Amino acid sequence: MSYDGAGLTPLFYSELSSSHLLYDIFDSYPEITIAFINNYFGLEAEQVMVTRERSYPKKGSIDIFIEFYNRKLRCALLIEIKVHDYLSVTEHQIGTYYDAVRDDGVYDQVYFIFLTQFNDQTIFENIIKPKSLAEATRGRGLIGDNFLHLSWEELHQYLDQYKPQLNREQQLMLDLQRNWITEKTRANLHSNVVETGERALKDYFGDIEAALNLLEPLGETYSQNNRLKLRIDTAQLDEEKLNRVLDGIKLLGASDRVNRKKQYRMDDQTLQAAEEFLSELAVNREWWLLSFYAALFQYAREAEYLQFYGTGTRGFSIKLEVIGKGEISLCTMYRNK
Repeated sequence: MSYDGAGLTPLFYSELSSSHLLYDIFDSYPEITIAFINNYFGLEAEQVMVTRERSYPKKGSIDIFIEFYNRKLRCALLIEIKVHDYLSVTEHQIGTYYDAVRDDGVYDQVYFIFLTQFNDQTIFENIIKPKSLAEATRGRGLIGDNFLHLSWEELHQYLDQYKPQLNREQQLMLDLQRNWITEKTRANLHSNVVETGERALKDYFGDIEAALNLLEPLGETYSQNNRLKLRIDTAQLDEEKLNRVLDGIKLLGASDRVNRKKQYRMDDQTLQAAEEFLSELAVNREWWLLSFYAALFQYAREAEYLQFYGTGTRGFSIKLEVIGKGEISLCTMYRNK
């Protein structure tokens, strides 16, 4: 049976309900909790105990608090849960909770998961970014490798393997929450699109005649959501035309309007996804595409003023910052296109 995600709002609008759903699974099935900790942090957890709304006076209450031992070290995993990334994110909340647990002096190691609608793998093309991304950046800077920013989409994909173990009520609630958060996420992205009016590449990059001469004959220019886009189907191009696409992208990236002082770092998840994507092309013997995407990915990785990211599930994106206009998407690579 399928459900209208928007119609489930009264059930899941409160973050307490989504928090309790996850707590109920972790508390009922210690083996799932142990596997979860191992999957995301590589730890061999023992003597797991799960509580919710762990309170620290004048600091707040942590949504899910998991205590466990790893190689005789007493550890704590804090999970802060959000389902309203554009509304309910509190600045420095991660640091407040993390410091409260560390200052308590009870645990040898403290880990933190920030579970939200979106994370840095979400493609925000002409969309206002939620505050959750900035809060996650602060958390990662403070906690380092013991910090993970996880999206609900990723969590549901992970929990799919354990659904047969859950009771019928838990399975139903998990499906309902997934329908709701998926629809809410789609609606939030749609409502936060930045309406810039009809603009072409020249409005961002200035003199780009050489790049357009290379790119426009290879694809289709069309208008979508009040912005002009150029779509190129790489699978239909031969090696010579693919080289022209790469040259055109590099010309745009070399524009004097690009902010080269902006520095990005490719995360390990994107790097692994890119390697898997290239391996898939090699296995399928799509050599001409393999050569093109390997060169494009290498360019995006070496040019530190370009942000190359994506999980590979939907595709990848390359973004940059245009002086005076902010971040824009230079190109988006859709896996199914």
